[in-house]
Amino acid sequence: MKFIDKISNALSLTERTLLVLFVFVMVGLSFLQVVLRNAFSFGFLWADPFLRYIVVWVGFFGAILATKDEKHFGLDILNRFLSPRSIHAVKTIIDALACVVAFLLAQAAVQFLFEAIGPEEKDLFDLPRRLYFAIIPIGFGLITLEFFFNVIRNAHKFITNAPSANDQPQQSSGQA
Repeated sequence: MKFIDKISNALSLTERTLLVLFVFVMVGLSFLQVVLRNAFSFGFLWADPFLRYIVVWVGFFGAILATKDEKHFGLDILNRFLSPRSIHAVKTIIDALACVVAFLLAQAAVQFLFEAIGPEEKDLFDLPRRLYFAIIPIGFGLITLEFFFNVIRNAHKFITNAPSANDQPQQSSGQA
């Protein structure tokens, strides 16, 4: 279990670093474009397409991190009616199904990357278009991996009957 957590945390650190870097570049370049256009009637021609690509990368990194932290879509109402052990069982099943779906999406994204975008197609900065869209299969692959890690974590908690972070007891205020 510790090995999986080490891998997941190392990936998470890399993803968070790239996310912060891309958001910083996105905000800075957007601000610069606005200033240049409004103050000097000038702007970089490459900035708008570049920003569109960065938005896609930021979206995928956000989705990957949301999956790792289990902040993706979910039904919290089950937490009120199921025991902590049952919640781990349900989460294991749901994450396993999501893992399969994310894997299928990753396969489709690879197929898209290599069949829909030709190897000779160049885009911004005369770089291959595949480079800009590589985040799609990479992102779905990392989402698949995070769902797989979540399956292992929740199955381990189910088997060992370990409490989750959400299972902390409510403290009373001491007032009657």
